[in-house]
Amino acid sequence: MVFRGITRATDSRTVRACLVPPEVLLANSSPYLAFATGGHTARAACLAIMDSLPFDWQDRRFVEINLNFFILEGLVVPDLSDEDFESIANCAARLSSVDDRFAEFAASFGIDPGPLPDEERQRLRIEIDARVARSWTLTDQDLDVLLDDFTIDAVSTEYRQRLRARLAELS
Repeated sequence: MVFRGITRATDSRTVRACLVPPEVLLANSSPYLAFATGGHTARAACLAIMDSLPFDWQDRRFVEINLNFFILEGLVVPDLSDEDFESIANCAARLSSVDDRFAEFAASFGIDPGPLPDEERQRLRIEIDARVARSWTLTDQDLDVLLDDFTIDAVSTEYRQRLRARLAELS
């Protein structure tokens, strides 16, 4: 799993992480996480958390021009229930399995790799954001503070409304 090292707190997203297909070489300027233990589910859940809005909001408190391991290791990861862990891992797995290069990864989740319609992609991202927000016990007021950090271009009004609705359903 690789993440973008050069980033700013004023970008649409500060943390941008993705799964790297097998047999892809990374440059020395590409920071990545290697998992010594845990399987695909742990990787997918980590990816989901790192790409979530609540995690990104937290990261914006510390990033000036780059995200490095010193900053990353100091960030807090929410305490997920088993249900939330599985759910966000499954969502991230489907979002990450964009083509046949991820076939082995997708098969471990019982899904077929391939492109997703925009509506399904947004639904999966909202599910991740809502479950991570719930794991941190964020209230509506907390969500207001969090969303104020993102422009409407970065997080649309529709996305915000749907995120609020899903968080309310989960709470």
